[in-house]
Amino acid sequence: MNPKGFQAPSAGKAIPTPTGYAAFISAKLPLTLNYDNQFVLSLSQANAALSELSGLNRHLPIPHLLIALYVRREAVLSSRIEGTRARLV
Repeated sequence: MNPKGFQAPSAGKAIPTPTGYAAFISAKLPLTLNYDNQFVLSLSQANAALSELSGLNRHLPIPHLLIALYVRREAVLSSRIEGTRARLV
């Protein structure tokens, strides 16, 4: 972890540990969120997309197949964040 990457003191700070590594200490929760117009619009769009997906799910004969595909895709993408190479088979 690069301590210089933490630029928002409202989220917390990185401190050195005795072993030479950095540790992140989060700020007290809950964080204050700024509900500006763009943030509210993004939340609204996400809610609409989830509603659409939920509606489409009702028309699928076997909805678990679609869900399993997205669960696997999310697992592959999460592994890439950790540096693991995997692919959908």
